[in-house]
Amino acid sequence: MRSEKEKLRSANVTIEECQDKIRCLTQQRDYARTHQKIVEIPVEKPVLYKKCEACDRTAYQNAKARYETQKEQLAGQYKAKTVMFQTTLFLLAWYSLTTTLFQAVQSDVFLSDCKSFFHDAASFIQTFIGWTIDAGQSVAQISTKIPNEIIAGIIYWLLLILVVGICVAGTGILVILIEIKVIELYKKNCWDFITLLMILTSAAVIIYFGESIKKTLSVNLLLLFVLSQGVYVGLRCYLKNQLNTKLY
Repeated sequence: MRSEKEKLRSANVTIEECQDKIRCLTQQRDYARTHQKIVEIPVEKPVLYKKCEACDRTAYQNAKARYETQKEQLAGQYKAKTVMFQTTLFLLAWYSLTTTLFQAVQSDVFLSDCKSFFHDAASFIQTFIGWTIDAGQSVAQISTKIPNEIIAGIIYWLLLILVVGICVAGTGILVILIEIKVIELYKKNCWDFITLLMILTSAAVIIYFGESIKKTLSVNLLLLFVLSQGVYVGLRCYLKNQLNTKLY
């Protein structure tokens, strides 16, 4: 690549020299047309500046053709090396991911924490739904003041469904909005090779050293992984905002 860049630089220098010669000869031609007296000569004799102009134009075209050829060759080589680098990077990431996942499957501590994490999440959802139903039933008790039992029953169920539906839908929309915001921040500030290394490294550390971490900290490993990613995203956003502020 260095030799090719030197060739490209020399070609550019040659092109500039040819352009300067063409400019000088054009000025000489214009000067000859406006300041010299035209004399008719019976014998055909080529004018020197026309011959030099043709020669320089040929040299310029040849230099330009060589430049275009070298440029296309360098562009092809750069593209091939870029594809090779991306392919190697993808294979390394795939190898790291598969080995980490296989180790996670073989780790009893990590699997136990994963089951515990999802079990706690399911328990929280059930508890939240129970709270929502209790709140709906409390609000629906207003229907007991209606003397007509049929109308009271209809209003009871309408109020219960309305309260439960509002709570569940509102919570779901809030969770979706938070996820969308987090994904936008992640793509805007953390969508690069450093993030991939961070994910693989943190996952490998938590999986391979899970037993040692559990002995030191009584924390769920999957929850620790999620928290580490949250801290990483927050730190990247903060550093990027600070950098943009200093630049402005």
